[in-house]
Amino acid sequence: MAYIKREEFWERNEYEMCEMFAILLFMEVEKFSPDLANDPNRVSLTDEDIALLDKSGILSRIFRKWLQTAWLNEGDSQHFDGATSRQELAALYPDLDLGRDFFSVKLQKDENEKWVVFPLYFSRKQLQESGGGVFEMGLKNLREGKQKKSVAPNFDCEFAAFIDFLDISAQFGRVVKKFNSDFDRYFNLFFHAAPAQVILNSGINLGEEKFVKMTAELYACLDWLFSHQRKGKDDFFGMDPVFRAIWGIFQKFDPNLAGYEEMVRMDKAAMARFGKKSKEFKKSTEIFHRLGIAFDRYFLFPIDCYFGGMECVWTSRESFFDEMGMTINFLKNDLKPPKFNPEAKKDFDITDTLSNLKYIWFAPPTAFRFLESLYND
Repeated sequence: MAYIKREEFWERNEYEMCEMFAILLFMEVEKFSPDLANDPNRVSLTDEDIALLDKSGILSRIFRKWLQTAWLNEGDSQHFDGATSRQELAALYPDLDLGRDFFSVKLQKDENEKWVVFPLYFSRKQLQESGGGVFEMGLKNLREGKQKKSVAPNFDCEFAAFIDFLDISAQFGRVVKKFNSDFDRYFNLFFHAAPAQVILNSGINLGEEKFVKMTAELYACLDWLFSHQRKGKDDFFGMDPVFRAIWGIFQKFDPNLAGYEEMVRMDKAAMARFGKKSKEFKKSTEIFHRLGIAFDRYFLFPIDCYFGGMECVWTSRESFFDEMGMTINFLKNDLKPPKFNPEAKKDFDITDTLSNLKYIWFAPPTAFRFLESLYND
């Protein structure tokens, strides 16, 4: 069995996966710690909170992070410790490893009017019957207007806006090649637009000429990754070397940015510079933070959820709980953004990245790989 080494271990199916996910999502702590059931300080989601979460359309983003976080302690990857729930499920459904199957979820009420997380597993056969794959099914459902905001199989709140953006970019872009399928056309449009989106949302300030050249270099970097993806189940790109290369491109066009090692380690010397409020270091820190979010939001996430051709792995469990905590705060406050300390904003101005519930679940993973479905019909 791929990734999982434990003996006498029976892999959980998609229904059991949803039960596990729901415990964390609904904060049902009594199911694993009965002593906390009557804790007056216990935080839980009400029916109204869950209805608001459903309306927000971000469930797929939370589930994406949960499914691809390394919750399992044992695994055999050379790139990270442990294994994810997705990798566990792929032992039952090998096509999931290839991007031929797709697993998503939705919130609905059961016969007792209780909110539950319902699994939606789309097999290769189901996707092919809808026109090809994950993207084709989503585009077909969107065009047929089956749902107003989100459509199967990704059920994401911004898929319609994503398609609109690519349609507009096609009118003004340089891509004039004719393609054999909607998938090829839209993926090509996406891949050409993504580098500019990442740069524009990183916070770096460039003149037009530098921006054009930097976009071309970032495109070449991403294209190299895509064209050098190997086919093994453990052939991941580590985020560290990838981000180092991307940061090198940023430094090339803005030499005042701090070095990659300084940004990653945040050692005493770096903290001292930060404490002195060095403008250059403050700027570097903000751009570095925004770049990580933008790389996931505008590159990894669309390939993962819209095209169905990406596997990501996050090894920090703490980050999931941090983002879950922020999500709960949004739900308890009717989706209004938190109030930030004005002084904190002066020191580290990233508050806009934390002010919208739609975007707090984006973060660079530990590792990622492009899946077979992107390359073969």
